[in-house]
Amino acid sequence: MAWVLLFGIQTLAFIQLFAIDWYHAFIDNLVFGVVFFLLGFGSWYFIRFTSLEKKQFSSLFVEHLAYSFVLVSIWVFSSTYLLSTIFSASTEYIQLIWRIIEWRYMIGFLLYLVMVVVFYLHDNHQKQQQRTERESQLLANLQNAEIDLLRSKLNPHFLFNSLNSLNALIQTDTEKASFMLVQLSDFLRFSIEKDKQDRLSLEDEIKNLDRYIAIERIRFGSRLNYIKDIRESALHLKLPAMLLQPLVENAIKYGIGSRLDDVEIKITANQQSDYLVLELMNDFDKSVIVRKGSGNGLDNVRKRLEMIYNGSAVIKIEDSGSLFKVILQIPQH
Repeated sequence: MAWVLLFGIQTLAFIQLFAIDWYHAFIDNLVFGVVFFLLGFGSWYFIRFTSLEKKQFSSLFVEHLAYSFVLVSIWVFSSTYLLSTIFSASTEYIQLIWRIIEWRYMIGFLLYLVMVVVFYLHDNHQKQQQRTERESQLLANLQNAEIDLLRSKLNPHFLFNSLNSLNALIQTDTEKASFMLVQLSDFLRFSIEKDKQDRLSLEDEIKNLDRYIAIERIRFGSRLNYIKDIRESALHLKLPAMLLQPLVENAIKYGIGSRLDDVEIKITANQQSDYLVLELMNDFDKSVIVRKGSGNGLDNVRKRLEMIYNGSAVIKIEDSGSLFKVILQIPQH
């Protein structure tokens, strides 16, 4: 469209400046336009290899000046000879086109300048887009790596304690040992195989959480009271894999700790509008001293939700002194 507009402007200017009829002006600018258009394709390759980033301005200027002179010379004389052949019977017109060679050169240099500017602007725009895409991809990769790291922080103490309990059970209760081994195997397989970025259904998350609770119940026995109140309508809703396990792990650490009393951990889930709403409640004793480095589960969950949902997920904490509650609101859109 821009080329057609430029062709039309040149035709009108040719008629006004040199008092030539529209037919000769039209054919004249058509020939010059088509020849320059064809030569311009070759110019793109030259311009592409004369990068603004890799060469000094003086060197770049000399290269473009030399190339433009060659290009414009080929354009002017090939088009002029072609028009001389087409209008060989029109002596007055042929004399005119040879007389305005300088004017043709001026137009040719101007067109080349426009072509160079357009190319560099287009090239810069493309590079900027590619740079933005690479930065976005890098940021996404870094974010995914951090999500992976947060998700992979399976407490080694849980694994060591489970293996120690398993070793003891092998000597005293092989049936329980077999059951614990299956639960531990399934739990670890789930934690490894589930992709960290994918959402999974609440039903699958709860099933894996049940495995974790089953393992911990073998350690703590009847002292660990686990209650679920999951609405059926919420089972198909999505959340990041293994989001609840570190919260339950914290609840067990701070709830049971060194206490001898029973501890109740309750999970409720329902759908509110376009959100999956989860509540995890547990008995809590502030006097309990836990291992150094414990309690990071809540921070990890908060960071994962922030990175995955970009602020649209909500996490709330309610602490009454004896009851600790974590409320999660996870968007489903």
